[in-house]
Amino acid sequence: MKKTKKFFKIFASIFLGVVVLIAIASTINNRIGNCEVKGEIKGLGTRLALVSAGDNSYTQTSFKLIFVINDKFEFNTKLDKAGKGQMLTWNMFFKRASGNKPLGMRSKRISFNLSPDETITITGVLKKYSVDYHIKGNVISEQSSMFREKTLHILEKETQTYIVLDSLEYCGVDKNLISSQSKLHFKTRDDYNNQRLKYIVQNPKHELSAIFLAMQDKDTLIKYMPFLDKDLLTSNYYGKKAKKRFLIYKQIESGKLAPNIVQSNKFNLIDLRGKFVVLDFWGTWCGPCVRGFPKMREYYKKYKSKVEFVGIACDDKKSVWKKFIKEEGLEWTQLLNDAKNNDLASKYNIRNFPTKVLIDREGKIIEIFKGEKKAFYDRLDEIMNH
Repeated sequence: MKKTKKFFKIFASIFLGVVVLIAIASTINNRIGNCEVKGEIKGLGTRLALVSAGDNSYTQTSFKLIFVINDKFEFNTKLDKAGKGQMLTWNMFFKRASGNKPLGMRSKRISFNLSPDETITITGVLKKYSVDYHIKGNVISEQSSMFREKTLHILEKETQTYIVLDSLEYCGVDKNLISSQSKLHFKTRDDYNNQRLKYIVQNPKHELSAIFLAMQDKDTLIKYMPFLDKDLLTSNYYGKKAKKRFLIYKQIESGKLAPNIVQSNKFNLIDLRGKFVVLDFWGTWCGPCVRGFPKMREYYKKYKSKVEFVGIACDDKKSVWKKFIKEEGLEWTQLLNDAKNNDLASKYNIRNFPTKVLIDREGKIIEIFKGEKKAFYDRLDEIMNH
């Protein structure tokens, strides 16, 4: 008995020592960097938080664990140019009826922008369906948090409708009920984006307007481009990004020559001239993409002598992608997008998954289909039977 007690005392001492060392190391690490983030979110309590920060393009991203103590936090991060970041704690996630990995929703996460040598302060409160916060010390963060305050009720509704939808899908209830809930969820997303568009019109010189514009799909970006201040299009990172997408969108239209796709010595789109081509941008993580493969497989077997099917997986790990292709038996040409060195998706400005691009024998775009829709297969039948 005495030996057992002695063992536990030694173990407790070692464990406490390790915890202290981790805390000291974490404190030192959190003070390294030229940008300071501090604040208080009531309701966070005392816990660990994961922080990510990087430049606007996220080509350089750092992660660190910080301690939140009695709702308060303070840490530094290093940035060589303007960037953005996020802060997450375990109580910002939602439990799922299925018991699968918890949901992370944008209503309940802390996002911020900052520049080198800046100090920003984040204050707010953790609520049931959101984090209601305000940021001071960075222009974009201030604009963003003010916009968030006015539209938080929409984000909360988006979260609530999705949680219900996720539960309904898990329970396997009537499809009409699921469809109705899905429409309600996507309506909240549309409502939120409409507020972004309204913001662009009302604040043409704000950097946040450039960020909102760069997020839009083709038709919306082209429609709202004239509202944005011309200086933002040439001087701001997101303004330049929006302008670049605008120019690409003008190229990616029906009747225009499809941008060439080359991947080492394995694939060259130009080599397929003389055949119809289907480019399918997808991902193993994309539910609609995966659910659409039985239909795609059916049409591949139906038209493989006349049409070249090319799958382009995006945002996937090579090992996961290879395993998936083997398990699903995807027989047509499969490419893995390399976002850093050879971003095939950016050539077609792909924002939605799946997206299918139908190309004619001369290499010109016939039509682009966003989402898993019957219209794509109907159009392919029409062309093949013409």
